[in-house]
Amino acid sequence: MSASATLSAVVARRREPAGSAPGLGRALRRARPARSGSRTALTLTRRGRLVFLGLPVLAGSAALVVLAVIFLVPSTATATSEPVLGSGTEQTTVFPGQSLWELAVAADPERDPRDVMDEIVELNDLDSSVLVAGQLLEVPAA
Repeated sequence: MSASATLSAVVARRREPAGSAPGLGRALRRARPARSGSRTALTLTRRGRLVFLGLPVLAGSAALVVLAVIFLVPSTATATSEPVLGSGTEQTTVFPGQSLWELAVAADPERDPRDVMDEIVELNDLDSSVLVAGQLLEVPAA
């Protein structure tokens, strides 16, 4: 047995009450009597404190960053009173026997007539592709 082990054994024997078994005093000091209805103290480890306190702080910081971006970053949309450049619409009159296909080809010959027909139906809120002679229609300008 080493000198430090012998010294610790002597110190342990001195602390124990007389007439008790070796090591029994230490075990009795560690054991606490169970009380009915009492709560045990909650001890948080370093990791527990980090989770318990760190996660709400992290979530709050993220929320503040999002709010700062929403309110402080300038909007990219701007209002203007200038007319929009690009293709607009023209008004045309339907002639007797003229179909929606013919109107679409005449309105924009370079595009697919089916796409132009869809635009004409949408612009004029038509329920069907049947046209009436003399009807005024908005067609996309070429």
